[in-house]
Parts: sequence; C-alpha cells; structure tokens
Amino acid sequence: MKDVSEFGRNKRMADGLARYCKGCFRRRSTQRYRKRMEQQGRTVRERIVAPEGHKYCPRVCLRQAGRGIRKQQVAEGWTRRLLQAVSQPGDAGKPHPESRQHADYHLKRRYGITEDDFARMLARQGGLCAICQVVPGTFVDHCHRTGAVRGVLCFNCNNGLGHFGDNTVLLELAALYLGGEVLWPEFVVLPGRARDAPVARTRNYHLARRYRVRHEDVERMISAQHGLCVVCWDRPPEHVDHCHESGEVRFALCLPCNTGIGQFRDDAGVVWRALSYVEAAAGEDDDDVVVSDEELAELIRAEEESRSEFYRSVTRVG
Repeated sequence: MKDVSEFGRNKRMADGLARYCKGCFRRRSTQRYRKRMEQQGRTVRERIVAPEGHKYCPRVCLRQAGRGIRKQQVAEGWTRRLLQAVSQPGDAGKPHPESRQHADYHLKRRYGITEDDFARMLARQGGLCAICQVVPGTFVDHCHRTGAVRGVLCFNCNNGLGHFGDNTVLLELAALYLGGEVLWPEFVVLPGRARDAPVARTRNYHLARRYRVRHEDVERMISAQHGLCVVCWDRPPEHVDHCHESGEVRFALCLPCNTGIGQFRDDAGVVWRALSYVEAAAGEDDDDVVVSDEELAELIRAEEESRSEFYRSVTRVG
C-alpha cells in the first residue's frame, strides 16, 4: 500500500493510475532492457550513484557538480565531463569538441578549414551570406557529394539549400514558380491512392481564417495537380502555399518545397542566386573525364533501359 503520488498515470485503468508504483515500474523496465541487450550481445554499464551535490566524471574523478558545464539535455543539468577534463586534450591529442574555445578544431574536423580560412571567405563575401547578400553569413556550406566547402551562408539560405537537396533543377523550378510560371509535365508518376483520413473539425475554420478557402477547394486543387506537388512533381502535397505579400493562394506543395521556398524568403531573386551559387560551385568541381568506347556503350545502354523503365511507370497527363 503506497500513496497515490507514488504511481504514474494510466487512463486505461479504472482509477486512472498505473498498476505498479514508479519504483517497481523502473526496476521492471531496467531488467527488460538489460535482457534485450544481453540477447543482442551487448553489455550495459552499471550506473554509478554519486552523493548529494556531486557528479561522477568518467575522465577525472568524483567532483562537485558545480565544477561542470551547464547542459540542459542531461538529467542532472551538468555535462558528464567537468571543466578540467574538457580543457585537457583528448585521447588522440585533440581538444574535446564540447569546449567552445575550440571552434578551429570543429572546422578542421568537419570541413577541413581553419578559423582563418573561414574569416577570409566571409571577408570576400563582404561579411554577408553568399546567396541572399542581406544577412551576415554564419554557417559553412559544403557540397554533400564531394565534401568541398562552397561558401558561408546565413541560416535560412543554408537550410533552404538542404530542403531542395542542392538540386539545381528543383531550384530552377522553384524560382520559376515564384515568378508565376508553373511547368506542367507531360508525364507523371501518379501517387498511390491515399486512405480517406477523417477531416478535422477545425480544418475548414483554419483554411478559411488563414487562406480564405474551404477544404473542398483544396481537394479540388490537389486533384487538378494529379495529387502531386507542382514544383517537384515527385511528392504528394501537404501544405497550401500562398503569396506572403498579397495573401493569394497559389497551389499545394509538398513539405520540402514549401519549407525551402519559405527559407528563401518567398523571393524568386534569392532562389535564382541560390541556383547560380550551386552551379558555380559544381562547375569548379567538374573535371574532364575520359570515357572509353566500351564504357560509353554501357552508359548508352543503361540510359535506354532507364528511359524504357520510366515510360512503363508513368502516366501521360499533358
């Protein structure tokens, strides 16, 4: 018999409380976790209980918690390594990345550049983002295919490139879309029929309040788009897109395209500059590749097979 405060909530039970108290539930969960890890051939480290006001540092010893670095993501509110341990070199002679004093280490480890290289790149850009040229550049941008550093971008432009996957075709389609030109394809791969999900009671209110349309209007729009996003023509639309200046509804877009356009400030000029930025960096990486006759024939054969497979899977809509 225990006080009700010792039990968690469970709406499925008659009294609204869990069957087991919190302590027993925690022990049962721990036992099951250890059993699963043993079945997978993995070992679970024993938890070291520190005295009140102390925290165990795996690198130094048992110290007072106040000598650590604040970190809200940790249950105790302190990092596992103390200040003294963080400031010391790591096992391989490298400073620990948790220390804010070692931005140079982070740049070298991830991008292969130094703080001086970063400062020189930013100075060549006038201290501004290489794409929008309005906001100060703060993030190092690199090609995810080659790993080559391209420039320094602001958060929005760097995030926008990520949503479009550095794809120059999608960037061009997005720029044309923002300019009022939608390229309707001749062939599309129709999406599978989605299940008829129940419509939330507040959907009509939300659409009418924000976009001045109804749920039926959106469904007709999506049907006219063949159930696909009008920018990439690859994914089902999830969001109603509208002009942020006039408020006019344009079309329905998928999440990456809608978010990417928003990150580029709904500005076609910024998207065109992003396209030029990616193309210029790609042009520097392209080298002349010598292809033999056998390799060329194989490439042609693979392209014909890909084209045949494409026409077998698409539907003509134009």
